[in-house]
Amino acid sequence: MTATRFQAILCAGLLLAACGQAADQSNGAAQNAANGAPATDGPAESSRVSLWNGGKAKPLDVQVAHPNGTVVQLTSLRTQPTATTVGIRVINGRDRDVSLNQQNLRSGYLLLDNGERLYLSPPSSNPKLSIPAGQTFEGELAFLGRLTPAANAAILVLNENSRTDTEYTITPGFRIDLPLAGASQ
Repeated sequence: MTATRFQAILCAGLLLAACGQAADQSNGAAQNAANGAPATDGPAESSRVSLWNGGKAKPLDVQVAHPNGTVVQLTSLRTQPTATTVGIRVINGRDRDVSLNQQNLRSGYLLLDNGERLYLSPPSSNPKLSIPAGQTFEGELAFLGRLTPAANAAILVLNENSRTDTEYTITPGFRIDLPLAGASQ
């Protein structure tokens, strides 16, 4: 599978998820109107929510290399009322496929300084976040929940129970500090 095809599959999964949320919001507004309740507009409603960095994307320039030859680059961080997205580029420098979400469920998350976890919502087309040998994956990872201005530190965890120090693994573990400080509030 080429990197471009992989990106297209990932983007399609993220877009489908976004379309489902938009449909749910418009259905909710229609139901409120039918019941005589005032209609709520998504953007007006979300403006009342306190978001880290005012909900604006913050460019990142973070790179972490795993001893197995996998390189993770973080390119952006943004929070919205229901999800936080991390722009990511993964370069698989191995001659074997690697997976960044080996257990499919709860092995990837953002760990906040207050102990809260925002769990990864992987694309249905690639739930294990598999990257073919020698290929590059680029896209956004979505985590369920939002960062608030009170968040001072967070760690991106991928493959929670995997080792971060062995060159032989096909499920490399990553613990990457996210630079939350200095974002405009």
